[in-house]
Order: sequence, then structure tokens, then C-alpha cells
Amino acid sequence: MKRKLYSNIKRMTSGFCVAIVCVTLTSLLLRLTVFDDMAITATAAADETSVVSEEESELFPYTISRKVYFDTPKSQGDFQIHNPETNKFYMTVTIIKPDTGENLLYTGFIKPGQSREKAALHIQLPEGIYQCVAQITAFDPETLEPSGSEERDITLYIGQKAKK
Repeated sequence: MKRKLYSNIKRMTSGFCVAIVCVTLTSLLLRLTVFDDMAITATAAADETSVVSEEESELFPYTISRKVYFDTPKSQGDFQIHNPETNKFYMTVTIIKPDTGENLLYTGFIKPGQSREKAALHIQLPEGIYQCVAQITAFDPETLEPSGSEERDITLYIGQKAKK
């Protein structure tokens, strides 16, 4: 009887461990594929805006669109850059084209509670899709000295509005 009970417990424990591994791998796979472009909070889902919470950002929470659409190379894109009122830092955002190192956009200081919703690029690019980097830099409001920076991937769609 003791042997039978032991083998049943061993089999159940093995089955439970296999189930936990399967659930974990499925969750990880979904996170890396399906949910990768989804916003982290519910306030930002519709326009592909990425909201970074305090736990995920080493600087502070901020908002910036991951995908920005331009009707033409000269038009403004909907960047939705926001520095929440709860922050103590000023911030700047620089959009960089990594393959050439060109600075496509520089916002200047954005104080807590301020936003830059739309902006045109400083350098006009031909129609196409561009993988870029948004460099977010925090500045001390009293000394205006940089307090840190981080980078986020961003995609620019120029002349691609109708192809969304």
C-alpha cells in the first residue's frame, strides 16, 4: 500500500511540474510575440503608445508613441510625448536614426505636466518605414544637469498612413 501511494504521489508531482513548465513557456511566448506591441497600461492602447511605469523606467514614468505615422515627409507625426506632473525631472527626447546616427527630432525641455503631441522631423526622410531610437534624457530642474537617460525603440511610417 505504501509503495502504491508513493508512486501515485510521484506521478502526480511530475505531472504538476510538467504543467507548470508548459504554462510558463506559453506565457513567455505570448509576452514576446502577441503582447509585445501592446501598451503597458490601459490608458495608451489605441494609438500604439507605450507608457513606461516607474518600475520599468529607471528615470521616471513618461509616455511616447512606439509607432508614429506621417502623411508626407513634411507633415507632423503624432508622437504623444508626455512628462507627467508627478515627475520632478525635466525631460528631452531625441529621435535618432541608428544606421546613420542622424538626429531626426529634438524636443527641447519638457517640464512635468507638459506634452509634445505632434512634431515634424528636422531632417526630411523619403517615404518608407524607419526603425529609430528615442533617447529620453532626464534633467535636474534646478541645475539643468543631466540625471540619466534611456532609449526606446520607435518606428516611423512616412507616407504610410493609408497602409496602416
